[in-house]
Parts: sequence; C-alpha cells; structure tokens
Amino acid sequence: MSSVLFGTDGVRGVPGTPPLDAVTIACLGAALAEELGGAPRIACGRDTRDSGAWVERWFATGVRARGGLPVGIGVVPTPGVAVITARHGFDAGVAVSASHNRHPDNGIKILLASGAKASVDLERRLEARVASTRAGGKAPADPGLPLDTADLLEAYVDHLLGIVEGADVAGPPIAIDCAHGATSGVASRVLERLGVPVVELHASPDGRNINENSGSTHPERLRAAVLEQRCRLGFAFDGDGDRVILVDGRGRIVDGDGVLFVAARHLHRAGRLAAGGVVATVMSNFGLETALGKYGIALHRCPVGDAQVRAEMERRGVCLGGEQSGHVIFSDLLPTGDGLGTALSVLRIVAETGCELADLMSDLRILPQALLNVRVARKPNLEEVPAIGEAIRSAEASLAGAGRVLVRYSGTEPVLRVMIEGRERGVVQSLAEGVAACARRELA
Repeated sequence: MSSVLFGTDGVRGVPGTPPLDAVTIACLGAALAEELGGAPRIACGRDTRDSGAWVERWFATGVRARGGLPVGIGVVPTPGVAVITARHGFDAGVAVSASHNRHPDNGIKILLASGAKASVDLERRLEARVASTRAGGKAPADPGLPLDTADLLEAYVDHLLGIVEGADVAGPPIAIDCAHGATSGVASRVLERLGVPVVELHASPDGRNINENSGSTHPERLRAAVLEQRCRLGFAFDGDGDRVILVDGRGRIVDGDGVLFVAARHLHRAGRLAAGGVVATVMSNFGLETALGKYGIALHRCPVGDAQVRAEMERRGVCLGGEQSGHVIFSDLLPTGDGLGTALSVLRIVAETGCELADLMSDLRILPQALLNVRVARKPNLEEVPAIGEAIRSAEASLAGAGRVLVRYSGTEPVLRVMIEGRERGVVQSLAEGVAACARRELA
C-alpha cells in the first residue's frame, strides 16, 4: 500500500479498502494521538454516509490505543466540527466525510484545535507515523467500545447566527439544497430562526443518497426551484457542508469566484479587506482577476486545495480566499471553509447594501471556460505522456495568448481535470474536448 494517504482534502476512498481499511484508519487515529501527545480529546463528527459510524469507530480505536479520548458528536457539517473543536477546547477534530463525492466513498479530514484544516506538513508527519506503526506490526486491535458522545451542535448554530447578528435578513423565501448530507435539518433550522421562509430540497438522507444528483455539484433543480418559487436566493451545499454554490433571484448560478468578487468588493469598501487582496486557486476564472483589479484588489493564486488556500492566505496576511468550487474561507469567522457561513455572509451583504445578488455581480465578466473531468485508471506524470503534452501545446497555440489551459489530476478522485479558458465558448469547448479525448486514450 502507498505511504501517501492524504489528497487535496483529507483521506478518501471506499471503506474497507486501502487507504480506508480498518487497520489504516486505526493507525491514523493512533498517529494523531501520538502527534498531539498526552491524553488528547478529539471531537469526531461525520456526514450522513452509512459507513460513517464504522470509520469513526476504527479511528477512535487508534486514538484510545495511544491514550486519547475520542468524543462522538454525531452528524455535523465539517465546519461545525471545526467550531465545536475550537469552542469546546478539544485538542483536535475529525470529520468523517468524502465531501462532494458520492456513496460509497468516504474519507477523513483532520482539524486542528483552532478549527483549521491540518497543514500539509502535519499530514506528511501523520503518514510517516502510520507507515512506521504498520511496519512494526503495532496496529491497534478493535476493542469494540462505543464512543463517548456529546450533543454540541448548538455551538455551530450559535456561530452561524452570529454571522448575521444585527442585520435584517428576513424577506422572500430562500431555497436550499442539502445534498442529503450533513446540512440537512441544520440549514433550515438556522434560516427559520432568522425569520427566513425556506424551500428545502434533498434533505432526506438514507445513508446512500448523499450528493446523488443534488447539492453543489448539481445545482440545476435548485435553480428551477428559485425561479418557480420566486425565491430571493438559492444555496446548494455539498455532502459535508464546507462549500456552497449560490443561485441569484434571476436563476443565475454563482460559484466561488462570484462569492469572492462580491465579498472582496464589500469588505474593500468597508475598509476591512486585510492586505488589500484575496487568494484563489489556479482554477479561478481570469475574469475574476480582471474585475477585482478594477477596484485595486489583488488576486493571489495558489495550487488547488483548501489547505493550499489557507496557507497562502496566512502567507499574504489576507482574510478572504477560496476556490471556484464554492469552498470559501472568511478567516475572521472561521479558519476553514463553511458553506452555511458563506451563504449567510452573502445574505448579510445583500441586506446591508440593499442590492440583490444579481446586481452585486453585474461588474463580474466571466470568460468562457470549459471544464471536463476524465476518469483515469492511472496517474502518471503528464510530462511523461507525450501525446497529452502535444495536445496541451496545440490547444495553447490555438488560443494565441488569449486564454489559459490547465490540466491536472484531482487530489481526491481518479480524475484528470481539463480546464480551458478563452474568448469564444465554442472554441474553448472544442479544445477541451480534444485534450480530454487524448487523455481518455492514454490513461485508460
């Protein structure tokens, strides 16, 4: 088994098979407890997948084997685990989730005592400890003990209500799509306490339907609901609630780039945009960079992954960063992405400005962008696949400097992502399909 466990957002896989087999999960729990030292208290939350309790139990086994105390906090959005970890004095937190992936995938995300995601350096140290434990034949055995449990969700609800404290956000209904995931019940509860009527979609988890044609990766039904029910806004969350895609009142889908633009401009005008810039990944549209530049706001790019975004934010001293996928960090609120927190932050901006989201977005001109996902059987270095390299160079030549080509592997799925931007939609789509077709042939 490979010693590399962590991708761009935690450990991902199919439960029962590496890297989510019982022994590796237990070794990872032991590694975290060892890294923390003493007798660490670790908050363990999960999304709605039917394998969540199994993964959690094996992780807890490893924590206990090294003298730690795992505390189960039930089904809680990943940012909720972050809030609970920080507010209740836990030494670390763990979110058992595969985020936007569908069943049967699951995963493990490590959170620090501050609520921030584990750094890449910490992940490498944990991987080394897991490898050492397995090599020494010291893997923890399953004692079959249940977790100590605590109902601490109200801490997250209070945190969310605090985001809009003092703002009058009541008004027309808001549609929400919970992806049958961890925001089911929580999102509607918060909005209703704020006096906002709710149109709720995909909030009936059965353990297997998480992210199934729903949520942030499939906002089409949410868009239809916004238009049919004449909603002010729509919020589509992913399975663990750390990202959100919005729909404005006119039915326009607003991704993370749109959120960054609206939030950055609002904070800039209020004199609260630290260091005068924001962080986005290489996937963000060039139109965002251009639009922000008109307001004197710098856009700093980094590799894909929320850990990379957070690290670059800290390096630059900025308070806002995120990904096109809807994972946005408002570090003044929480040091990790929070779908519900982001949604409420946008709702507050709408209330404070008296402008609807569609109007706040009017100065953002997005370049046509084609993004294709190619399932692959292997992930060789692309520089070692001549045909793909030639396809990429050919696409770049066709754009003649008036666009971008970005081809990269997903850090969480067996997928190659092909992204091409340019001035004409038909051209970029055709070029992207050409590169994707080559990749399918070469990486099958």
